[in-house]
Amino acid sequence: MTITDTCIYTARYLVSGNAPPVEAGAFFAHAGKIAAIGTLTELKTSYPHVKVVDFDDALMVPLLVNAHTHLELTDFPQWTSECGGAESPENFVDWILHLISVKRKLKIEQFAPSLQHGIEQSIAAGTGAVGDILAYHPARSGYGDSSLLGNLYLETLGQDPAMVSKLKAGLAEALEDKGCGAVKLGVSPHSPYTLSANYLRDTYLYCRQHNLRCTTHLAEAVEEVEFVEKGSGDFARRFYPYIGWEGYITTGSGLRPVEYLRQQGGLFPQNLLVHGVQLNDAEIDTLAAEKMSLVLCPRSNATLKVGKAPAKKLLDAGVRLALGTDSLASCDSLSIWDEMAFAHKWFAGDLDAPTLFGLATSNGAKVLGVDGAVGSLALGKDASFQVLQPQTAVAVNEVFDYFVSSACSSTVKHVYHRGVLQ
Repeated sequence: MTITDTCIYTARYLVSGNAPPVEAGAFFAHAGKIAAIGTLTELKTSYPHVKVVDFDDALMVPLLVNAHTHLELTDFPQWTSECGGAESPENFVDWILHLISVKRKLKIEQFAPSLQHGIEQSIAAGTGAVGDILAYHPARSGYGDSSLLGNLYLETLGQDPAMVSKLKAGLAEALEDKGCGAVKLGVSPHSPYTLSANYLRDTYLYCRQHNLRCTTHLAEAVEEVEFVEKGSGDFARRFYPYIGWEGYITTGSGLRPVEYLRQQGGLFPQNLLVHGVQLNDAEIDTLAAEKMSLVLCPRSNATLKVGKAPAKKLLDAGVRLALGTDSLASCDSLSIWDEMAFAHKWFAGDLDAPTLFGLATSNGAKVLGVDGAVGSLALGKDASFQVLQPQTAVAVNEVFDYFVSSACSSTVKHVYHRGVLQ
């Protein structure tokens, strides 16, 4: 890593994230922060003796935010191959059973290196902050030397009351760390179908009492909706028996997942929801009224064949949206550039290029609570940015279209975190 304490950075275009691209744009960085921003001419006049780092015909862009991922599963494709491979899942439950089957064959020592690989791949892809979910809590030490900002949500799930008591104690002990490296610790009560009602309610209460951020998978698949509401379907027939939870199958709550979550105290702004594929209009209005945020993971949704989130309706209703890659168990890269390119096609014009860029930068930073540091290039924020080197010239009115092109992810040339070249 290279540290440049005080200098002016400039390129053909500066895309600050909160304004149109600036030709010959520049910013003055000091002690890892942005101290001034403008054109190169303006900054050279104001700071005539400061070194200039000129990236020529490249683009300087804010670091992206991966608001939902499971970096400990980064080596999952390799693990699957070692286990003999698997066909593409026919449905959501197929995928869950495959995921569990592979994980059962692993040694716990394999999770920490996998997490480290995920951190490295994320940074190389131009990511500055993550909302990462971690099931194997001891691996959290892997963030100790990482430059990534964001939240590391310690995952929890369970039905058996005796086991839940042990899980609560272990979770509370892990949370005493407060943070690891530059990320803050939070909690991920996995989903409405993997925690008992009492445990889900207790977890949300704990988070609110201790001012902890949390995140929950919600309304991802039709199987989830059926099970939460009626206690039937593939979750009851296949998933619960597979993990030995047959004794915890109920007749259902009579509620769809959003209302069920409300009943357990889970509708509060610090609970970041993920997926939302199966939301209806009334539920969208409910999330907007409760000031909830939702992370879209279109590539994962497509892989798992669960459907397409109602992104435009969510956006129009005022639900704050962000983007996430999910894990390499259901996605082929940890690049948010790749997620943006896929989302642009997947949502078929419902989310235009500038909107998607906002989801990947400022919105992502806001839902993780790190918008004071990243999400845009602005005065007082971190000197955290990436340099894109397009293969062919990009006109100023083509910049955002370029961001959602399939070629963009391969042109990340330099990545800086708080003034440090990674």
